[in-house]
Amino acid sequence: MVRALLAATHEVRIAWFGTSAEFSQALALGLPDCEALIVGELDDDSRLLQASEFLNDDWLHCPTVITIGHDVFATALAETAHERDALVIRLASGERVGDARDRQRRLADHAADIHCVASDAHRQQLLQEGVADQSIAIVGCLTAAVLAAMPAIETPETAHMWVAIEHAQTLAAHGDALLEQCDAAAEHAGLSLLCASKGAPAEQQLRSARTASVIVTDSLGYQDLAAAAGIPCIVMAPAGARWDLLTTGAVTVIDRISELPQAVVRGRKHPAVAIVAPPSDAGDLVRQVIDKRAKSPDESPEDEDDAIAPGAPLPTEANATGRTFDDAEIRFLQAAVRSGTLNSTRGTFVNRFEREFAEWLGCKHAIACANGSAAVHCAIAALGLQAGDEVITTPITDMGALTPIFYEGAVAVFADVDPETLNVTAETIEAQLTDRTRAIIVTHLFGRPCEMDKIVALGKQHDLPIVEDAAQAFGASYGDAAIGTIGKVAAFSLQQGKHITTGEGGIVCTDDDEIARRVFLFINKAWGYGDKKPDHYFPALNYRMTELQGAVACAQLPKLDEVVAHRRMIAADLATKLSDLNGIAWPTDPANGRHSYWKFAFRVDEKVLKGGAVALGARMREAGVACMPRYVQKPAFECQLFVEWRKSPVTSLPLLQNPRGQQEGALFERGNYPGSISGLEQVVVLPINECYRPDHVVTVANAVRKAHEDILNG
Repeated sequence: MVRALLAATHEVRIAWFGTSAEFSQALALGLPDCEALIVGELDDDSRLLQASEFLNDDWLHCPTVITIGHDVFATALAETAHERDALVIRLASGERVGDARDRQRRLADHAADIHCVASDAHRQQLLQEGVADQSIAIVGCLTAAVLAAMPAIETPETAHMWVAIEHAQTLAAHGDALLEQCDAAAEHAGLSLLCASKGAPAEQQLRSARTASVIVTDSLGYQDLAAAAGIPCIVMAPAGARWDLLTTGAVTVIDRISELPQAVVRGRKHPAVAIVAPPSDAGDLVRQVIDKRAKSPDESPEDEDDAIAPGAPLPTEANATGRTFDDAEIRFLQAAVRSGTLNSTRGTFVNRFEREFAEWLGCKHAIACANGSAAVHCAIAALGLQAGDEVITTPITDMGALTPIFYEGAVAVFADVDPETLNVTAETIEAQLTDRTRAIIVTHLFGRPCEMDKIVALGKQHDLPIVEDAAQAFGASYGDAAIGTIGKVAAFSLQQGKHITTGEGGIVCTDDDEIARRVFLFINKAWGYGDKKPDHYFPALNYRMTELQGAVACAQLPKLDEVVAHRRMIAADLATKLSDLNGIAWPTDPANGRHSYWKFAFRVDEKVLKGGAVALGARMREAGVACMPRYVQKPAFECQLFVEWRKSPVTSLPLLQNPRGQQEGALFERGNYPGSISGLEQVVVLPINECYRPDHVVTVANAVRKAHEDILNG
């Protein structure tokens, strides 16, 4: 690519995030000698500092910046380039392996204006993540193009296995004897063993890799090289395999070192098919992309003319079109099934998910369970409520967050909501306090945080624990705290439509050791696993998550930050495109927090638009845009189980221990809940998801705008 740019008389400067010795190795492999700045090899903190200093240098001022690699430096470089109105072009965009490092890959990719990808598989990955099709160019595999241009190499007399391990996590997972076991596997397959070494000449190592019979690695670069050269490649877990190579059989993954001998033998029997180099040099195709964009810099990938065809379905969370599933989930599920252990008390995936989710959220304990309702039930059960105690909650929520209160012998008491946010407030909670109140549940509806500072202060004033129902609020924050870490305990849901999903699933989070112990016991029938004399200590259910759910959860979690970031971009784009419409109020962040947009809920003023939310929603549906006017048809206290509460022991028995049980008829009257009634009458809920592309946003915006105009015009 550099050669092609220089041949076309472009001035090229190279920012090399590595050492001078490594740059010299690159020159030895054929990188043209041009002006370069060596940033150096540093730890993560020092990298960010060094990157910041480097990016402020006048040396960076260029009209076009091309990035490759997945370090924080690549993202920082792109962001600084944007500040200076430079065009950012990304090489090898769309590569995904399904592990935690994909977060940085996505961040680096999404910071670019133009994406040069190796194949349509990478194009489809970027489209799924919301990148505009017009900004993607398929240039072919740069590695394949380089290898095709290199002189042929004679096959060595002795066949060998090339081992290139780059990451500390691989050594940690497989132990100090990893190379010994690789040697044994090579011998089993009749191969000698050669290993990558940081200090060895690059030309020599490339020759060894190109002539290998099998490559064993945890490196993304070596996977690319093996696929380009048609060499069988085995990836050592926990490092991820590039999913497009995995699905085509170019690479295989092993979870245990004991699987390596057979994997090597299979690889030799069924060699990979080499990726064919593009008809013209991939580097020259990149140069053509740069030249074309330089001639038409104002070309917009988000022109309204590029909207998807009328009637074409939008991505939906109900199936793969609106979900982030890829081969990571499949590989983890295969590993779980191969292990033969699908119960979490003996498996590894659920425990791994709990550890990684706690680290992601920033809490001490995370305990997984079967579903979101179970998570709420566990959180409530951990509080040790007594018969007839009262728990204040919201009337605008899923019933699965309400019935657990009664199942624990307590009484659900409803606080009104702010009609603009449909969230409870400190004022509405305080209005429902009695001498029987024992806990407060706050639901961060649609991903918009409640005003937690006032609610926390109220809880402290009355010594009431706060349970956060964060089922819809993954990634939301209030002040400096993540939602889910502010209350005493929090419940998340992994149901089909949530930010990440296992179909059904839940997780309970807390910093309180005693609460965590109680939740763990409640999930496990109150059996004290690990205790000296375990017993069933109190009535509890089996709410365990299975290893199959845990496997999917482990694959989903690394994608969560990007899911939230993309939903925020979609919401901002929608609000911007429709900001001029009268009578509609778009969702925003609270003054001291950040929304995570489980749904895009906006308010319609019936005084401006006749028929209000219901009329607008009906016209949007006619245009093929799914939406939910009112969100729910009525507040929870008007549902039959609350109106006819005497018919079930689940609702009636707690009320026998509470003065509210002495009244006849419904427990709560709608006249006392003006915010709930008004809020539901105004709201329309759009089920956006992270797979919306810019053209989908345009389609939704056009439908809203047309519905708005039709109502105004009668």
